[in-house]
Parts: sequence; structure tokens; C-alpha cells
Amino acid sequence: METHLDDLCKALAEKGFKVTVLTYRPLQTKTGWKIIEREKNIEIIRLPWISNLFYKLVKSPFLEFLYLLPGLFFWSPFVILLKKIDVIHSHGLVAGFVGVFWGKIFNKRTVVSIHSIYHFPKKGLYRDFVGWIFKNADYCLGLSKQSAEEIRSLGIPAKKVDNFTYWIDLHKFKVQNSKLKIKKQLGWEYKFTVLFVGRLVEGKGVEELLESVRKWHRAIDLKIIGAGPLEDMVKKAAEKNKNLEFIGTIDQNRLPLYYSVADLLIVPSTSEEGFGRVILESLACGTPILGAKKGAIPEAMNETVGRFLEVSPLNIKNKVEYFFNNKNILKKLSQNARKFAERRYSENNAEKIINTYKAG
Repeated sequence: METHLDDLCKALAEKGFKVTVLTYRPLQTKTGWKIIEREKNIEIIRLPWISNLFYKLVKSPFLEFLYLLPGLFFWSPFVILLKKIDVIHSHGLVAGFVGVFWGKIFNKRTVVSIHSIYHFPKKGLYRDFVGWIFKNADYCLGLSKQSAEEIRSLGIPAKKVDNFTYWIDLHKFKVQNSKLKIKKQLGWEYKFTVLFVGRLVEGKGVEELLESVRKWHRAIDLKIIGAGPLEDMVKKAAEKNKNLEFIGTIDQNRLPLYYSVADLLIVPSTSEEGFGRVILESLACGTPILGAKKGAIPEAMNETVGRFLEVSPLNIKNKVEYFFNNKNILKKLSQNARKFAERRYSENNAEKIINTYKAG
């Protein structure tokens, strides 16, 4: 979501919109931050807040809601008035509630985007609460056809619901030359390499992947980029397996290098994945995907640029070794990947979102 918001703000700024972003300080990542940050047509306001609680509360949506609500709720009316906001675009359910509430008070157009599959219950207070958010928004966007359908299932009129699609910087994410040179630069051996990029949380298939790497061919390396509650588990697995390296978090600007020199990106999600931005980035760098047939992953790719799998340690092992033994097939998928990304994931996708800011 953070990366998408960065892309969206840049696209809006380039088209002459003035954008104000109200958010919290980094809540999980240990990095420098400023309360106010400005660049061309963009102002970011970061609220100081208690950090390192997000993952601890992720299994308790109500407590997580209470944790994330107060700062956004209190400061939003000041931002709306002082910055003379015309449209409020909220991302996620907490921000969605805040945006819709103050949008009603100040008579502002509100758009709510969600970036996940929620599996809303068929009845109860939670469903009623979420339904209130979407019913009172002027427009609702879901990150995939499945997500948009989930919003409609709450009784929201179809005319005010649609899906949107991420896009990426195709100049930044591109096929790199001199892959052997880059591998040497990264300190990688010249071996078949599978890459995982993502949050190390339950539902991402991390445990199944770690079990699989123990059993697959020793000539295949697995590199893991990410952070999260399962980080210690990954570190311990890396200590026991010479063909597994835990890289941790890296500068986002270096990601294209890692995608480009990997032979295969794996997305072994066991939960309903929202869309899988890493898929877009990897394809733009010419690297095929081995992805779970979950959530919106089948919307993000097809079998001209990768393969789907039912996630289990054995299935992962078999699919990875299939590509290891059939590099000619992998090469064809790689040749398709960049063109696939250019057709589907350019900045033109921003227009669909921008159009929702207009009344009527």
C-alpha cells in the first residue's frame, strides 16, 4: 500500500494536483522520518505514534483499529480545513472510516480503496460497520475484481464500486544487463536462484517454503527478502541450510537488481492475496513467477509468464525442481514477462483512480 501510495502521489503531482498525505510515522520499519516532508505538489504529514505494535495486534482487528484510529481521526479535520481539501481518498478500513466520517461533516467527496481480501462475515456488528463505511463513501475501489465483488456483497450499488490495478515504474523495474556481474556484486553464487520478497507473516506461505527448501535439490538457492513476526524462524532455517540466505530488508531502489538476477520469484501465499505487487515488479524485470492460485494472484499473472501451484512443501519442491530441470521453458516465460508488464502495469492505470475524484 505504501509503495502504491507513493506511485499515486507522484502521478497526481505530475498532472498538477496538489496532494496532502496524512499518515503515521513508520510503525514497523526502523528508518529515519520527518513530521513534514514536501516536494513538488506533495506534502506528507507523519504523525508521531507508538511503534512496533502493528504485527502484535494483527490477529485482533478490533484492537488494531483502536490503535490506528485516534491520530488520524483527531488530525484529519485540521488538515481538511487548513489545506482546503476537495477530495478525501482513504486507504484501508481505518482510514476509510476517518475519511467518510469527516467527509460527511465537511461535505467533501470521499473515495475509499482497500488493498486486501477481508472475508467479511455474513452478519454481525463488524459487517454493519464496514457496510456503513462503503455505503457513505462516494466511490469504492477494490484491488482486484474479487475485492470489488466483496464490497458489492455488502449491498453497495454496483455503479459506485470498481476495481483498480497497481502500476509500477517501468523505467526503474527493468531487465538488467550483465546478470553474472550483478550476482558477483551481490555475493551470490552462480546457482539456480529462487527469490521470495514479502512480509514474513502467517498466510504468506513462509513455513511451507522453509520446509520445502530443506528437501529440494542442493544446487538450488533460496533468497528471502522481508521482515515480520516470522523473521526468527527464517534466520534459524538459514543457519541450518546452506542453500538458504535471509537478506532481510533492503533499499527499495535495489530491488530491481535482486529480481533481475533471480531465476524465479515465488509467491506461495496460503491466504487470499490482495494482488501481489511483487509479481508486477518481478515480471517487469523479466523474472517468471511461481505463484499460489489464491486471491487475486491469478488476476496479476497467467501461465504465459509463470506457473500456479497448490501450496504445500512437496508441491513447491516439485515445481521449483521442474524449472531447474527445464530451463528452456523458464527462458520462454522470461521472454514474455517484460512485455506482459508493459501491457498491463504502466502508469496509465492511474487514470481509473483519478476519474473517481470527479463527481457525477
